[in-house]
Amino acid sequence: METLQLSPLNELVQTGIPYGYLMLIRGDLGMGKTLMVKRIAREVLSKYPVLYVTFDDDPNSIRGELNEYAPKLFIIDGFNLGEATGRTLPNIVGNITELDPRQLINVIMSSLPQTKARGIIIDSVNDMLMNIDPRSLLFLLKEIKMITRRYNAIGVIVAHTTTEGLSEMIDNMEYVFDGIIEIELDPNLAQLGIPVRRLRVKRLKGTAHSIDWFYFTISKGDMVPVNIDDIRKALGNTLNMQGGK
Repeated sequence: METLQLSPLNELVQTGIPYGYLMLIRGDLGMGKTLMVKRIAREVLSKYPVLYVTFDDDPNSIRGELNEYAPKLFIIDGFNLGEATGRTLPNIVGNITELDPRQLINVIMSSLPQTKARGIIIDSVNDMLMNIDPRSLLFLLKEIKMITRRYNAIGVIVAHTTTEGLSEMIDNMEYVFDGIIEIELDPNLAQLGIPVRRLRVKRLKGTAHSIDWFYFTISKGDMVPVNIDDIRKALGNTLNMQGGK
C-alpha cells in the first residue's frame, strides 16, 4: 500500500497516510491548517499531480507558493465565486460559480481524467458549510470520499471550526473521514498568555498512530517543533520565583 509521509505527521504516523484516504484538517483560524495543507500538497506534487480547490486564497497566490511544481498543479477556482474566469489564468482547470455541492463534484470529476491527480485538496469547505444543509454536506463529503477511493488519491478537506455552529456540524460528520488532524492552541498555556500551537492525528482508520500532541510554532512560513517540556519547566521556575518573593 502506497502511503504519504512527511514531517511532522511521520512522527505521529510512522507508516504514513495511505493513498485512497479522505483526511479532515480542522481547527480555528490562524492555527496553521493551510500551512499543513501546503506541506501535503508539496509532498504529493513531488511525485504526482494535485487538484487544488481553493475557496480561501486567490489562485495566483496558490500558484505562487507552489510555483516549483507548477506543471503538475491544477487549480479549481472557488475564490472568485460567481466570476466565470474560465481557463485564462495559469493552472486553472475549472471554476466554481455557485455554492452547490453538485457543481463542485461535477467540476472535480471532469478535471480528474485530464489531470490524473493523486492529490485532491479543498481549502476550505467553510463557504459550503455556511450555505448548505447537513444533508447536502453529507452528500458532498461522501462523494469526495468515493472519488479519492476511485482514483487512489489523498483527499484533504480543510474546515475552520471557529464558531460553535460550524464546529458542531463538522463533529457530526467526522465519521465520514478516514483520518482527522486537529490543530489548536494548548488551552492551558493559552490561559497563561502563552500561545503555543499543537496538532494531533485524532483518528486514522486501520493504521497504527500516536494520539500524542505535536507542539510547534510558525516561523518564516514553516512549522518549527517546540519542546513543550522546556516551556513547562521554564514556566514552573518562573512561578516558583514569583511565589518566593
